[in-house]
Amino acid sequence: MVKKSRQKSQKLRAEDSSDHNHSVVTGRPRAMVESQFLREKLAFSSRVATFSELLAWLAHELNQPLAAILGNAQAALRLMERGTPDLNEFREIFKDIVSDGQRTSEVIRGMRLKLKRSVAEDKPLLLNDLINEIMPIVRNDSLARNISIDLDLGLSLPSIRGDRVQLQQVILNLVVNAFEAMSALERPGKMILRSRLDDGEVVLDVVDSGAGIPRDKLDLIFDPFVTTKADALGVGLSLSRSIVIRHNGRLWVENNGDGGATFHVALPVENSLRPAATADVDRSPQTDAGQRVHGLTVLIADDGKSFRHAVASLLAELPELKLLAEAADGEEAIKKAEELNPDLILLDVGLPIIDGVEAAARMRAVAPNAKILFLTQYDSPDFVRAALRAGALGYVLKVDVGSELLQAAMAVIRGEQYLSSGLRR
Repeated sequence: MVKKSRQKSQKLRAEDSSDHNHSVVTGRPRAMVESQFLREKLAFSSRVATFSELLAWLAHELNQPLAAILGNAQAALRLMERGTPDLNEFREIFKDIVSDGQRTSEVIRGMRLKLKRSVAEDKPLLLNDLINEIMPIVRNDSLARNISIDLDLGLSLPSIRGDRVQLQQVILNLVVNAFEAMSALERPGKMILRSRLDDGEVVLDVVDSGAGIPRDKLDLIFDPFVTTKADALGVGLSLSRSIVIRHNGRLWVENNGDGGATFHVALPVENSLRPAATADVDRSPQTDAGQRVHGLTVLIADDGKSFRHAVASLLAELPELKLLAEAADGEEAIKKAEELNPDLILLDVGLPIIDGVEAAARMRAVAPNAKILFLTQYDSPDFVRAALRAGALGYVLKVDVGSELLQAAMAVIRGEQYLSSGLRR
């Protein structure tokens, strides 16, 4: 028995010696091996996430015209049921259906890959830990590019909640993006990674000393396939924003006054993932006598023109409808919300320039009486939470718009929460 134990112990020491000798021969200490393993893990995650993001983009390209087709068809049926159809309106509806049908056919013809995003973990995390875990991966790259990294990490920051690998991927994407921006200038660069607490959110600032982002790209930089680099695909920042939104957070960028740019990631403190409080704001339009105003103003914000037209046709039956206004992007939607102070805002999550979740948060400041209803193709519970946290009262899948829009709009106008049947199933 003792002999067998001694032989086992000698075998274990021999294996440890072999591992040690391998590290000595290759000149790679254990820390470097672990760093390389983490780099490869993140690189693999990036490839999978990138292809998943491409699939999400393709799905978006399919869902948009399909939703418009269904909405237009429902609108046409309702026009027929009224008994006095307008032939010109019918003609425009059918033109939109043909156009969207052709677009859908082209997307299907070009679509070949089918990927499924892996289920994300959901755990308490510390932002400073995520930053420190990334540092060994990027340190050699920063030295090779002659870029210094300053860490300005806040003390005793509260935890956030999410998937470690996905959030590490966001940080890595932003750091590499900053490296490339500074390397293009062919001079020493400086990057600051700052973490801080701000109004219930833990914030990461990635500050670089590059040339900044061109004005014509600043509002589009998070859109898929938009890039300032000649040899880049342009999905890294789009992917990062999608991950941040799935974590109920925000991602935006600003040019620095002294050159370069700063990307900000704001993630809610753990246990703060709840709908924004609305009980202290009376969202129903009132007269001086406290009676409801006759005539509703509705703002439709979506980047699909035909889909906006379909929604407008469906809303024509909304009782007391006074004005329908449209916006094609988040920036335009915020301006019109401030100008019109609408009773109801129908908002697409995936708006260009400023995404729908961020736009909703800003609209609550400029149009506090407006009730917000999201219309979107996303059926993830994470997007539902992000929408409700931004102050929305309702959420309808675009494919359900034709059958549910009026019901949802009237429920939200009454101050009731409404979730699409596609999410309740």
